[in-house]
Amino acid sequence: MLLARTALYLLAAAAASAGADDIYQRLRLALTGTGLEERAAIELSNRNFDQVDTLLAKQAPPSNASRAELLSVRGAVAFLAGNMNAAAADFANAAKLATLNDADVFTEAMALVNLGDNAASGKLLQQLAEKHPERPIYVYWLGKLAYDSHRYEEAAEKLQKAVTLDPKSPRAWDSLGLTFDMQGFPDQAHEAFEKAVVLNRQQTHPSPWPPHNLGYWLLRTNRTREAEQALRESLRYGPTLAQSHYHLGRTLEKEGRETEAVSEYLTATNSDPKSTDACYSLAILYRKLHRNADADAMFAEYKKRRQELPHDQTITR
Repeated sequence: MLLARTALYLLAAAAASAGADDIYQRLRLALTGTGLEERAAIELSNRNFDQVDTLLAKQAPPSNASRAELLSVRGAVAFLAGNMNAAAADFANAAKLATLNDADVFTEAMALVNLGDNAASGKLLQQLAEKHPERPIYVYWLGKLAYDSHRYEEAAEKLQKAVTLDPKSPRAWDSLGLTFDMQGFPDQAHEAFEKAVVLNRQQTHPSPWPPHNLGYWLLRTNRTREAEQALRESLRYGPTLAQSHYHLGRTLEKEGRETEAVSEYLTATNSDPKSTDACYSLAILYRKLHRNADADAMFAEYKKRRQELPHDQTITR
């Protein structure tokens, strides 16, 4: 559900910034004259993506331009379904037949981001940013890619431009805060996180990440009371976010509230079956509380999860 909502948001943002038709309108146009237009729209609304793709796959458009549009619509549907390989392939094949519109180029870039191909995605986003330097969404994602590649100076430059273009974007301020934090600029990081949290509260569907990132920063600077407030705000927006439960557990443990910390660590381990940090912290706390049997069991769970992780992932306590 969350993936579909995020994907639909990205498609809508891309269409709006590019002045393109939305996915429902494009789907109906792709099926014009088949009598399947409304059925396909209903299936899409119900997130029956396989059925939508089946309806589209049966079509045989007569021209390269119409075939490219059909492939692009299939790519958008695959993106909504979370099938990033199919989405990227559909857009790439469509681009061989006709020039993609900006919304489809952006969606292809997002599919490539999900596939971990930041180089190819960055190339597409750079083309869009050069074509439309006034649109913050492209600059924002270039900054995100630079951050993910540990190019923090470049990321800060891109994200500062993004917040200049769109000063009310909580995502851009939040990412800028993360970048300043990694550069060792605590005052700037704190200011950016605070702006992100305030703007995030004004959103129709606030994200749990800005208050989480502020809370984690406050925890690391030993401002535990403020950290607790921010992390609890994060959990109001995302009750199952394991990172917020884990960092709230660490905050409560620092305050000497061990029983509450145990509860938060347990929730974190249950919310994310791949979480190792919460297992380790909980095992240490159990040992501190002389709950040795519970500590042994949690250490065993920690080791089990560690063995299942890629070798380059490490504990971040």
